[in-house]
Amino acid sequence: MTKLYLEIGSEKANIKLVERLMEKANRGFGLNYEEYCKMMIAVTEVVMNAIVHGNKENSLKKVKVYVEYEKKYMKIVIMDEGDGFEIARLPDPTTHENILDLHGRGIFIAKAMVDEFFYQHLDGGGSEFVMIVRKK
Repeated sequence: MTKLYLEIGSEKANIKLVERLMEKANRGFGLNYEEYCKMMIAVTEVVMNAIVHGNKENSLKKVKVYVEYEKKYMKIVIMDEGDGFEIARLPDPTTHENILDLHGRGIFIAKAMVDEFFYQHLDGGGSEFVMIVRKK
């Protein structure tokens, strides 16, 4: 199993570092172009949410990205130092009353782009998102 790790300050510009990490991971893992693009959408959505909503763009707070993969699957874990939230309370962006709202789509999009998606609020504070991508 191959493992990669990155820790960034909560600044939007640091998304490029995450993109480079994921490019490196995929060179070893080998998703096809379409699946790679979907995975990248999910990862960048979750990391941007961690920076903006979780850590409130406080550059002293960190976002951690763990990637591990073997032959058939890749696991991506993203952690922030924010207050967390109730994922079940997120509004459905596809309903009539929310369809024009520009916020609240990131998690919904990310879930649709990966094979498995998990969220938990950590006991010591912060949020953890786990995404699983399988080779097709």
